[in-house]
Parts: sequence; C-alpha cells; structure tokens
Amino acid sequence: MEATATATANAAVAATDPRPCQGVLGWSVPCTFARLRQRWPLLLPVVVLVPLALALAATVDGGRLLAWDAPLTARAVAHRTPWIDELALAISRLGAWPVVYPVGALLAWLASRRSRTLAAVIIVVVASRPAFEWLLKDIVGRPRPDGARLVDGTGYSFPSGHVLAAAATWAFLPPVMALYTRSRALWWAAVGVAGSIVGLMAWSRVWLGVHWTSDVVASLAIAFIALSAAEAWLHRKPNAEADGRLGPGLETEPRLEPAPVPPRSRPDPAMIPP
Repeated sequence: MEATATATANAAVAATDPRPCQGVLGWSVPCTFARLRQRWPLLLPVVVLVPLALALAATVDGGRLLAWDAPLTARAVAHRTPWIDELALAISRLGAWPVVYPVGALLAWLASRRSRTLAAVIIVVVASRPAFEWLLKDIVGRPRPDGARLVDGTGYSFPSGHVLAAAATWAFLPPVMALYTRSRALWWAAVGVAGSIVGLMAWSRVWLGVHWTSDVVASLAIAFIALSAAEAWLHRKPNAEADGRLGPGLETEPRLEPAPVPPRSRPDPAMIPP
C-alpha cells in the first residue's frame, strides 16, 4: 500500500512538473517552453492568436489589411548593401532543404544513441513540416512581395517555409546537446546558436524580398506552438527507461518494490496456557 501511494504521488508530481524532458534528457535543463508558459500564462494564448489573426488578414485582398508590411519591405530594400545582402543570402541557405534535411538526420542519429523518443520526435517534426507548410500556403494564398527580390521564391508567401524549416531542425540542437553533456554553458551556447539561426532566418527572408514581415512573425509563432507540442509529447514519457536504451546521464529513478510480508508464525504449543 505504501509503495502504491508513493508511486501515485510521483506520477502526480510528474504530471504537473514544469520540467519536461527531464527523464528523456537525464537532467533538468535551465529553460523549457513549459517554464515560459508557466511564468507568463498569457504567452501561449497570444502566440496562438497571432498567426490566426495574421492569416485571416492575409486572406483579404492579398494582405491589404496588413498595412505595415509594404513599408517595412521598402525600408529594407532602401538600406541594402552588398555585404549585408551576402550575409542574408548565407543565412537563408541554412533554412534550405539541402541543409535542413542533412542536419535533421544528423541530429536524429545523435539523439537515437541516447534517446529513441527524442530521435522519433525529431524525425516526425522534420518530415511533417513541408506538408504542413504547403497546406497553410494553399489555405491563405497570399502573394509574395513584387520586385526587388534577391532570390527566387516559389509558391505563396504565408507562412515562411525557411523559418519553419530552420525552427523544425535547428531548435533540436539544445536537447540533443543535453543528451551528451550536463554543462549549462554548452546548453545555453546551443540555445544561442539555434535561436540566432531561426531569428536571423526571419530577418533574411524579409531582407531578400521574398516574404512579408507578417509571414515571418506568424512562422515564428507557429514554430513556438509546434515545438511546445513536441516538448509536451516528450513529457508523456518522463522515464528514460521507456526509451529502452540508456546512455550516460540517463539513469532512471530506482523502482520501488513493495516490502515482503513476513510469514505468520504459528504459536508454540508449549507457550499456550492449559
């Protein structure tokens, strides 16, 4: 009974614990999407409403209601210089399929050596992203900016496929890093690299003239929602034991076994009073 009560209490704590992925990664990383949502309860509702509102506005007359997009694009074009253009082109390539698919495969392979669960999540997110992206593009049907493009763009503008691809790939760098080291400095460095790539990707697509600002803002919000969902799914298996493979730093909690019940001894007939 005591062991059952302890197991029930542990399960209740795991269900409300704002530290998802601890069992998968083997340690509590400094920051998670769940912690952000817990600290700012209105963050998730706002993030959900932003792409919905922008998508609805983008369907009206090619995005005429999004009045700030054209001036921001014109301002970016007016401030172009050769070296900034080359920088934007280099950053944009980090979200192209010749880069994101090999990087995604490498991250999934590295994750599979320590956590099959995380590897499966990476594969699902990377593989499903294109279909989700093109579905949204066809639903919204927003044209791309006219003229002043430094690269070619195919399909509709909303949302930005490069931003979604970068987020669906590079955002898994920190959790994969956490499988191999418990160094907070290295983990934050991985967060900085991944966040910089995704953020600069959003900037580069506007600078290159192939996306509106609303496109990339909505894509960042969608990426936050998708990665939060992936993290929540990982939290469904808080025990690294569920992965079936344990690597260094992925030790599980010792399983509590009920204490053996001592056999009932028969009374000594000599001790029984006549």
